[in-house]
Amino acid sequence: MAFTFNNSSLLQSSITIIRNKDTPPIKFRNHLRKIGRYLIYEASKNFEMIDVEVTTPISNTTGHRIKNDVVIISILRAALPMVDSIFDEFDNASLGVISASRGPMIDAEGRKFSINMDYQKIPNLENKIAIIVDPMLATASTIEYILENIIKSKPKQIFLLSAIASQYGVDLIENKFPQVKVYCGVIDKELNNKGYIVPGLGDAGDRACNTSH
Repeated sequence: MAFTFNNSSLLQSSITIIRNKDTPPIKFRNHLRKIGRYLIYEASKNFEMIDVEVTTPISNTTGHRIKNDVVIISILRAALPMVDSIFDEFDNASLGVISASRGPMIDAEGRKFSINMDYQKIPNLENKIAIIVDPMLATASTIEYILENIIKSKPKQIFLLSAIASQYGVDLIENKFPQVKVYCGVIDKELNNKGYIVPGLGDAGDRACNTSH
């Protein structure tokens, strides 16, 4: 299931800023952080809560907390700014990292790529909330490969947070992994023959890390 927020003025303003080719890296990173914070607030509405007793300076009362532990999974390197803001929202979350990148194209239309998985360090996910963060969901080749492995670890819930997604990528995830909830700032309709989102924003990792030249 995919959720977008076209009516959010704050979120869409940040999307517009990161799309702009003239946005400098520091501003690009700052707005990725804002997008990450907005998306996790929305995703957290689906977390199961439990009641807890709290003693205030005045009296006892009933409060609430998230029932299941949270594991945030960062897809290096582009996800780092978004993960930074998301990680701040959880006192006891664990952090996993995956270094994954596209390899050679394996179809003529730019829809399938081999995946290079250089490094991964993932905490135990069983019965936990897994939050996968990747700013761009394009062909979904990388996320498809990652999800196939994460699901084997039996998390309670799986969320995928992306700033910009393609309709192709969203459809692939929804059809193959219906248990995954996708939260994204905007869904673009097209992919070009190199598998890049159109209009998209280019390479999020290069733009965030100032390595595009």
